[in-house]
Amino acid sequence: MKQIVFNNKKVDASIFLQMENLSISLSKDPQAFLEFDFQAYYDDEEQKFTVSHFWDNQDLNTQLNGLKSDVYLKALGNKHFTDFKEFKEILKELQETHLKSFFTQLYVFLEDLRLEEMIVKHRPGTKQLFSTRKNIYRHYFQSQFKANEIRNFQLDQLFCLIYLSLTSTQLTYQTNDYLEDILPILFQTFEAKKTSDITSIIFSVQRRLLSFFKDDMIHTYFGFLPLNKIQEPSSCNSRAKELQNDDEQEGLEERNSEDEKFSTWHRESKNNENDDNFLRFEVESGTKTAIKANFAREQEGQDQAIGNAFGSSQQGENKQSKQTDAHETSNASNNIHQNPYGKYNSNVSIKYLSPVNQSASDKKEYSTLSAVVSKDVKELRKTIEKSLENKQNAPTDKYYGRLNKKWIRLFTDDNPKMFYKKQSDSKELDAVFYLLVDCSGSMFNKMDEVKKSVILFHETLKQLKISHSISGFWEDASNASKENKPNILHQVIPFSQSLHPSSGPNIMQLHEEEDNRDGLMIRIVSEELAKRAEKHKFLLVFTDGEPSALDYFQDGIIDTHEAVKQARKIGIEVIGTFIEEDEHQEETVQLMKNIYQHHFLIASGTEDLRLQLKPMLKKLLLRSID
Repeated sequence: MKQIVFNNKKVDASIFLQMENLSISLSKDPQAFLEFDFQAYYDDEEQKFTVSHFWDNQDLNTQLNGLKSDVYLKALGNKHFTDFKEFKEILKELQETHLKSFFTQLYVFLEDLRLEEMIVKHRPGTKQLFSTRKNIYRHYFQSQFKANEIRNFQLDQLFCLIYLSLTSTQLTYQTNDYLEDILPILFQTFEAKKTSDITSIIFSVQRRLLSFFKDDMIHTYFGFLPLNKIQEPSSCNSRAKELQNDDEQEGLEERNSEDEKFSTWHRESKNNENDDNFLRFEVESGTKTAIKANFAREQEGQDQAIGNAFGSSQQGENKQSKQTDAHETSNASNNIHQNPYGKYNSNVSIKYLSPVNQSASDKKEYSTLSAVVSKDVKELRKTIEKSLENKQNAPTDKYYGRLNKKWIRLFTDDNPKMFYKKQSDSKELDAVFYLLVDCSGSMFNKMDEVKKSVILFHETLKQLKISHSISGFWEDASNASKENKPNILHQVIPFSQSLHPSSGPNIMQLHEEEDNRDGLMIRIVSEELAKRAEKHKFLLVFTDGEPSALDYFQDGIIDTHEAVKQARKIGIEVIGTFIEEDEHQEETVQLMKNIYQHHFLIASGTEDLRLQLKPMLKKLLLRSID
C-alpha cells in the first residue's frame, strides 16, 4: 500500500477529503475537484482548485488552517469574486516583460490580499485561518529576505519587503528606496473593490520599476494559473465596438502589420512622448482610420476606466457566517455522491456470483485447514459462552424498576435495593458479521493463510449462532474499459447459509483474480448490512495492497476512506486487516490509518495474521454482549 501521492508528495487522505469537500461547498459546484500542488491556484476551465504543499511541514492545526485558507481564497475568492477573464489577460500581458515572474506573482499576491479582506469581512469565522496564514508567511518571508540579502537577489528582496510591509500590524517596517517609491500605490490594495483595481495598481508599479531592474526575480512564492491555461487574447478579427461618431481621418496610408510588431498594447495616448501613463481606457469615441487593427488585441467591454477609480472601502453588509466548516463539509458530501457508488466509481457494473457445488478437493482442504484452527475456535466459544452465562446470573436487584416483595432488607441492609428489572436477555449475541476478502492478483501467495483466518471466524460464529456472510471481490481488468468497469462480488457464504453445518467448504472457492476496487465493495456490502436487524454490525476487510483498478490508482485510497466513513455513520464498525510479508513499515501504518483511522490491524507475515485475529474476534464478541 502507498499513501496518496501528488507531484511526488504524500498526502493524508483524511485531510484531502476535508479540503475537497470544503472546496466543493464553497464553490457550489459538485463537479469541481481538488489537487495538491506546489502552489495554490484556481483553473476555471477544468474547475480545479489546488492547495499548496507549503503547509506540509507545519503542525497539524497550522496545516489545516493553512490549507483551509488556500481553499477559501481559491474556491470562494477566485471562483466568485475574481474577474477571471481580466485576470488571465493581464497575466498573459505580464509575461511579455523582462520582469514577468515578479509582476505575475505580485499580481496574484495583491489579488489574494484583496480577496482575503473581503472573505474575512463577510465570514468572520475565517479570521483565525487567515491570521495563522499571515503569521506563517511573515516568518517565511523574513527568513527569505535575509537569504536573498546575502545572495544579493535585489528583486526577491523587494518582493519579501512588499509582503512584510502590506501584512504588518506595526506603523514602522523595514523598507528601501524602491519600496518607498511604490508603497503608496501598493496600499491602494486595501481600497480595491474588483480585479481591475488590482490591475491598475500593477501597471502603476510596473511604470515605476520596469527600468530599474534588468534581472527578474529568482524564486517562486505564489502560484498562478499555468501559462498553457491562459487563453490567448481576444481574436483580432473580432468585431470592434461601434463609435459614437462616424467621421474618418484622411491622409493615412494603411500600415503593413508585417513591418511593425506590437507585443503588447495598453491603449495609451501617444500624443505626448513624456506621458508614460499605463492606464487602459474604453474607447467610445474617436476617428476611423485606414489602419488595420490586426496587430494587437481589441479590448473587451470588461476593461474599465480605472485611472482614479479608488475610494474608501464601504462597509459591506454585515453578514454572520451561517455555516461552519463542518456544516459546509456535510453539505458538500450530499452533492458529490450523486453516483450511488461514489464519484470515483463511474461506469462500474456489478456481477454477483453464488457459490458453486462443493468439490471433493474443497471438502478435503477445508477439513485440513479447519483442524488447524479448531483449538482456537473452542477457546473462543468457551470464553464467550462463559461471559454470557455470567451475565445471565448477574444480580438483578436495582435502585429503580419494579418493586421487590422482599421487604426485610429494609431493616438488614444499609442501602437496600428494593427494585428489580425483568430479565429478557437471550443466550444469542445480537451481532452480525461480514467478511470481505480482496481477491486481487497480489494475494496469490497469501490466500491460503487468509482462508485459515476466515475459517476461524466462520467456525466460531457458526457455533455461537451468529449470522455472517463471506465474500471475495475483484475487478475484471481484462474486460474493463472507460465505458464499463465490471466488478465481481463472489458471495461464497451468504447470510442464509452461514449457520448450515456443511457451508464451510465454500470458502475454498476464494481465489486470487485481478484488480481490487475496495471503496466500491465496502459501499455495496454496507448497504446490505444496514438492512440487517442486529444491533451490532461488523465489517472486516482483508486486503494486502493499495486499492488499484482502472482510473482508480490515485483515487482508490480516498474513495475507500470515504466509504469507510459513510459505513460508520450508519452504525457499521469497519475494520481493516492488512497482510504484509515483511516487517511493516511506518508508511504502511500511516496508510491504514488514513483509510481506517484507528480500527485496523497489520500482520507481519501471513503466519501472524491468525494470531492477531483471535484476540480481535474475542474483543468484538464480548462487546456484543449487552
